[in-house]
Amino acid sequence: MPTESTFLLAGLLVIAAAIGWVFARLPDFRRDEPSESSIGADYLRGLNLVLNRQTDEALELFVQMARVDDETLETHFALGHLFRRRGEVDRAIRVHQNLLARPNLSETQRHQALFSLASDYLGAGLFDRAEKLFNELRSSATMAEPALSNLVDIYERQRDWEKAIEARRKLDSRTGEKSVEVAHYHCELAEGARLDGDMASARQHLKNAGRSASRTLRGTLIRAAIAGEEGDHSQAVTLYKQLLTSDRRLMAEILPLLESACREVGRDGEIERYLKRLIGKDGSIKRDIAYAAIASGLERAPLLRDCVEEFLLGNDTLAPLIDVEHLKALSPDSRRESIHRICGGLRRLATSGSRYRCTSCGYSAKRLLWHCPSCKSWETIRPVQAFRFAEMTP
Repeated sequence: MPTESTFLLAGLLVIAAAIGWVFARLPDFRRDEPSESSIGADYLRGLNLVLNRQTDEALELFVQMARVDDETLETHFALGHLFRRRGEVDRAIRVHQNLLARPNLSETQRHQALFSLASDYLGAGLFDRAEKLFNELRSSATMAEPALSNLVDIYERQRDWEKAIEARRKLDSRTGEKSVEVAHYHCELAEGARLDGDMASARQHLKNAGRSASRTLRGTLIRAAIAGEEGDHSQAVTLYKQLLTSDRRLMAEILPLLESACREVGRDGEIERYLKRLIGKDGSIKRDIAYAAIASGLERAPLLRDCVEEFLLGNDTLAPLIDVEHLKALSPDSRRESIHRICGGLRRLATSGSRYRCTSCGYSAKRLLWHCPSCKSWETIRPVQAFRFAEMTP
C-alpha cells in the first residue's frame, strides 16, 4: 500500500524531471550558469539520492538547483507544498518568502505566493499572520474564494463569530450560495448572550439567525430555554413540541425538557396526549420514546412506562439478559419494579458511553455538539438512541 514516503519520492521525481526539462531547453540561461556537465551531474546525483531514499538530501539538492525564474516558479510552489505536507513548515515558509521577494512577479503569481505563505502560517498555527495575508487576498481575482474559506476556518477555530459572519457572507456573495453557517454563528452569539443574562441581545441574534438561509433547530432550542428562564413555560412547551415534530431523533434530548415545562404549568397530562398523537402518526416512534424515558429516568409515567415495557420485552438483544419470560410471568406491580431496576442499569450504560454521533462522518461524542470537530459540519450530531453494550466496562 502506498505510504506518504512513496508519494514524496514520486513528487521528487516529478520535480527533478521538471528541472531537467527546464535546463535542457534554456541554452541562453545555461551560459551564465555552471556547465551542462555540472548540472547533469547534480541531476543524476539527486536521482541517485531519491532512489536510495535519502529524501532530505535529494530535496535540498533540488532546491539548490532550481533557480527562481518564470520557468521554475511552479517547481518552487511544488517544493513549498511538499515541505508543508511533511510538516517542515519553516522550510515551506522560506521558499514562499523567497518567491515574494522577487520584484517581477505578476499579480497572479504574487497572489499565489501570498496564499501559499498564508497556508504555511495556518499549518503552523500562526493564525494572526495567516489571517493578515488571507485578508490581503479578499479581493483577488484568483484567490479570493479560497482565502475567504480559510478566514472562515480561522474565525471558527477562534470562536470569533462576528468576524466569521462577515467573512462567510462575503464568501457567499462570491459563490452565490446561501449557507447555513451564518445562522449557526448567530446561534453561538445568542447562546453566549443568554448565558450572560443578556436576553435582548440573545433574541436579536436569534432573529438574525432566522433571516439566514436556514432556521436551525438549535435556534428553536435556545428560544425555548429563554422562555423557560423567563417563566413563560407555556411558550417553552410549544417550542419543544415543534422540535420533536421537526426531528424525532432529538427525543432523548427534548423529552425531559418537555416533561419539566409541562410540570411547571401544571399540564402533566399534555405530554401524554401529545406523545399519543405522535404514536398515532408513526408507531415506530415508541422505540425512541422508550429510549428517551430510560435515559432520562422518566419510565414510571404511564404512557412512557408502557413504551418502555414493550421495548424491553420485545428486544431480541436484551431478552437473554433480562429473562423476558420470567418478567412476563410476574404480577403487574412486581414487573414494573423489576423493569425499573433494569432501566437503572441501562441508564448507567447509556450515560457512560458515547451518546451522540455525527450523521455525516460518524464522529462520536458524550454530549450534544452543534459543530462536528471531525468533518466541521453543523447540526449533524444527533443522539444515538441505542444501548451500546460494547462500551460496557468490566
